[in-house]
Formats: sequence, structure tokens, C-alpha cells
Amino acid sequence: SWDMAKKLVMRSPCCSVCNRTEYDRELPVTEWRRCPRCHHGWCCAEHFEDYRRRHTAQICDAYVRASKIDLFRYNHTVNQGDRFQVMPERPMSAPFTTFPKSWDEYFRLRMPVEYGMRGNLPGEFFPSATFLLSQVNTCLHGMYQHDRDFFTTAEELTIHVVGPGQSFEYEGGSPTCVWEEIMHCLPSVGRMNVVFTGPEGKLTYPLTQIQCCPDCVSKGRVRMQGFHELTYHDYHASDDFVKPDFVVAFNTGMFEEYTASWKESLRVLLTLDVPCIFTSYTKHEGNADYEVLIEVNAGTLTDKAVLNPFSVDIPLIDDGCIDKFFQHNMYYNCFRGRETNG
Repeated sequence: SWDMAKKLVMRSPCCSVCNRTEYDRELPVTEWRRCPRCHHGWCCAEHFEDYRRRHTAQICDAYVRASKIDLFRYNHTVNQGDRFQVMPERPMSAPFTTFPKSWDEYFRLRMPVEYGMRGNLPGEFFPSATFLLSQVNTCLHGMYQHDRDFFTTAEELTIHVVGPGQSFEYEGGSPTCVWEEIMHCLPSVGRMNVVFTGPEGKLTYPLTQIQCCPDCVSKGRVRMQGFHELTYHDYHASDDFVKPDFVVAFNTGMFEEYTASWKESLRVLLTLDVPCIFTSYTKHEGNADYEVLIEVNAGTLTDKAVLNPFSVDIPLIDDGCIDKFFQHNMYYNCFRGRETNG
């Protein structure tokens, strides 16, 4: 509509209660109010009391926290010329018997020096670190859910990342060395191939060797990375296809875009019969994705979407609501092949 177009183009505030803007033809908003503390959640004067009732102290704290983390990451990029990235430096000598169950446990075990200094570090340090680490830790968590024995003893590992986007997997232009953390946590892996494939990726490049850390180099370990600007089923049909050991798709929104293309890609994944993990921004989206998987008779590991202990620890603000937030990789579904009745 014209009103929505004006809102998007002119970046007009939008009332969090009634969704009206100053460009509404019938009843334009002429007086705006918002929280004086967090400065989020625009509201027209008419609905300010309703806004105040729903904008609780807890919600306000979440807005403040989200803004501080965003500012921390932005300032780092401006001052250092690159995105904020923190990861453990040294590989493990043996894999985890049980993978950590929370960010706190993971940082305590994998980054003990920084974890011991956490009282002296900015409060935004560790949450900001989860933006990139969530991608690899979600994979590791999924691997342990599917088949710990296989993944902790595999000597070569191929991972497919389906549907990467510019705002998450490719933030800053391309994936970072954070993916080497999978090799660091799975020390038996001598070669790891990570293939990113999706029509929105805007990158095409064959598997190429990427520099590893000095410890991995000294042990002759190799990390390969490749990109294909193709749907997964088109990549599967290409001469470049390499069968994966593990497939991940972050924040898929699959239930919203369950088109013929997604159906064909799912059919391929189920036929390949490989461990998969798909994530979502919210519980509602995760459960909707789960229903799609049930519809195609996928062999799911659970009977609903599961809260991800390694979601990105940064609240994402839903600008159209007063009291709703979401997170990257907040819920996940694990599945493999097709369900059997036996």
C-alpha cells in the first residue's frame, strides 16, 4: 500500500500499538512518544498508556541490552576495520565426552583465560562473540545430538550450509575462520570441507584451501571452503556436488517459503539420508518448520522444535511490536532421512 511504502521509504516511526504512521491518509499521527530510557517502541499519544503497560522493566532492559551490544559491535568495526570475532585459539587434544550445554559452560571450558577475566571485560564482550560462534556451535551441538561416535572419530568431514545470507553467514562479506572451531573441537578431523550453497549467497567459488591456525598447520590438517549460488537441489545435480556428512540451514523461514523449490531441496536432503539441523528465529517458526518436516515424512529426532542453547545471545528487536524479541538460531529441528514405520 501507499502508506506502507511511505513508511519504508521515509523511515517514519510506526506506532507499536496501532501501526499508524504520520503518512496514514485517514488518521495520521501528529504526536509521538516513546520510552525515555531505552528510546525504543514508538507510540502515538492516543495509545501511550497501553504502551506503558506492556513496556515492562524487563522489556525495557532487553531493549537497552540489545542497543548496547549493537553499539559495541559497531564501534569495534569502526575502530578495528573488521567485524568483532572471538574464538578459542587452541585445538582440543580429545573431543568433549558430552558437548557443553550452555554458552557459560562452553566459554568456561574453551576460553578459560577470557572467562576468568569476564568481570573486567565489557558486558557486551561474550554476547557479541556468540554472533559468529553460534553458527559453529549449533553445528557441533547438532552433531552430538545425531551421532556423537561418528563425528568425534571422523577423519574427514564435509558440511553443507544451505541458504546462506548476507546478514548472518556472510556478514562482513564472507565466512570467517571461526569455522575452524569445529576442527578444534573434533581433533580427529584431518580435513574439513565447508560448502555454502544458496541462490541469495552471491558467491561462487570451488572448494579452496583456507589458512588454518599454526597448530593445525603443524599437524597437517586442512580446511577447505567453497561457494555455490544455487538452490540445494541444483547444486546436488551439478558436477561439483560432494556428498555431505552434515547439513545445516540457519534461520530458514522454510514454512513461509515452502515453495516448489524448497520441496525439491528437502526431497534431495531426505534421499541423501544425512544428519541435518535447521534453525529458526522463534518457537512459532521452529514448530511451523517442524510441521513441514512431518508433512514430508522426515525422520525427526524430537516431536517439536527445540530451544537452542547456542542461539546468538543478542536480542533482535521486532520494530512492529512493544514486547517481542527474537534471536538468530533460537530454535532448531534435527532430522535425518525419512521416517520408517519399523
